[in-house]
Amino acid sequence: MKYCPRCATLLEMQVLNERPRLVCPRCEFIYWNNPLPVAGAAVIDERGHILLARRAVAPLRGWWNLPAGFMEWGESAEEAACREVREETGIEVLITGYLTAAGVAREEQPWASITYVFYYARPIGGRLRAGDDADDAAFFPPDALPEQIAFSSNRKALACWEEDRSRGRLIALGYASSASGP
Repeated sequence: MKYCPRCATLLEMQVLNERPRLVCPRCEFIYWNNPLPVAGAAVIDERGHILLARRAVAPLRGWWNLPAGFMEWGESAEEAACREVREETGIEVLITGYLTAAGVAREEQPWASITYVFYYARPIGGRLRAGDDADDAAFFPPDALPEQIAFSSNRKALACWEEDRSRGRLIALGYASSASGP
């Protein structure tokens, strides 16, 4: 962003709240560069297998990820996670708990920082099929995950899932609710 969206004045860099920010010297508009919210789900079936979608689009076309995507206006993170799973895999889900969150920012694209929120979910309907920006969708056992996992946020979520599984957390093993386990 080069010019103020309010008054078209050239923006200046100033340090506010210990970070460089673009500020308009005329109308005092501040470009906060807040992250874009993304929500997704680790869908665990009754066998303890996890649902992944293979990307049909760049970046990382052909790599696997948890079904996730940008939140829509007025949508909660939980609603977005359920919608994204349905759009990418055809599976209807019920959110069963929180998994993890991750922030991602790239120096080469400072306007495109993203905050991911991942939930646990269980399938409650639908039919497994690739859709939206996925060209394949499948459930994988924990010991046979694909090698090419897209994005550091997804690798973090899968590591958290593995940690929860190793601790015996029932929600991570495919049981219906976190209320039934540690």
